[in-house]
Amino acid sequence: MSTVKRQFRPGLWPSIAVALLLPLLIGLGFWQLDRAGQKEALEEAYRSRQAAPPMDLMAAGESGFEREKMLWRRVLLRGEYLPDKQFLLDNQAQGGKPGYLIFSPFRLAGRETVVLVNRGWLPMTGGRDAVPDVPPPADNGAVRGTAKDPQSTGLALAGSVAEDLGRGLVRVQQLDLEALARSNNWSLLPYVVRLEQQTGSGFVRDWREPGFGREKHLGYAFQWFAMAAALLIIYLVVNMKPKPDHE
Repeated sequence: MSTVKRQFRPGLWPSIAVALLLPLLIGLGFWQLDRAGQKEALEEAYRSRQAAPPMDLMAAGESGFEREKMLWRRVLLRGEYLPDKQFLLDNQAQGGKPGYLIFSPFRLAGRETVVLVNRGWLPMTGGRDAVPDVPPPADNGAVRGTAKDPQSTGLALAGSVAEDLGRGLVRVQQLDLEALARSNNWSLLPYVVRLEQQTGSGFVRDWREPGFGREKHLGYAFQWFAMAAALLIIYLVVNMKPKPDHE
C-alpha cells in the first residue's frame, strides 16, 4: 500500500492572516485571565474586610475618609441623623415591585463630617404622585453598617434630577455625592454606609454579596485560547499538501 507523502507548504496570505490573528486571540485569552485575577483579588479583599471587626469611624483617623481603604469595611457610626432631609433613590425594585432606597444623612459626633446612610428599601404606594410614608430614623446615637461604593447601589456621578416631595423628602434619579456636598455645605464622605440587615425596621434590607464574576472571565479565556488552538490546527492541516512526485 502506497502512502501519499505530504509536506508543509503554507500560502502567503493565509500565513499573514494567522500571524495577525493568532497573537490577538492569545492576547485576549491572557487579558481575560488577568481580569479573572483582578476579580479574585477583589473578592478576597471583600471577604477579608467583612470578616474584620467593625471600624469605629470616630477612631479611624484620616483612613476613614479614604474611599479605597474603606470599601466593604464594616463600620460603626456614632452621632446623629440630620432630620431635615431624606433622599429617595427612584426605580429600585424588590420582588418585582417598584420602590425606593432611602438614604439619610448622618453627622459624626463632634465633627462636621456627614455620611449618607442607606437605610433600606420601601415599596412605592399610591402611585408616583403620592408622598410615601418614610419612617424617621429610630437608631440615633450609634449605627452599624458596611461602607459601600455609591455607584454599586445605583447611584451615579452624573448630574442629579431632584423632586422635592415635601416633609423633607427628596426623590432623585441619581445622586452626585460631590454636588450633594456642595449644595448642602456638607463635608461628605466619598462612600455610603449600608445598614446591617435586621428585622422590625420597616425597611427591606435584602442585601446580597457582590458578584465579582471570576468564573465568567475564566470561561472567556478558555474560549479565546480554544479559538487560537483551532486556528493553528486548521492552518497546519490545510497547508499540509501532497509532495510533488518530481521532488
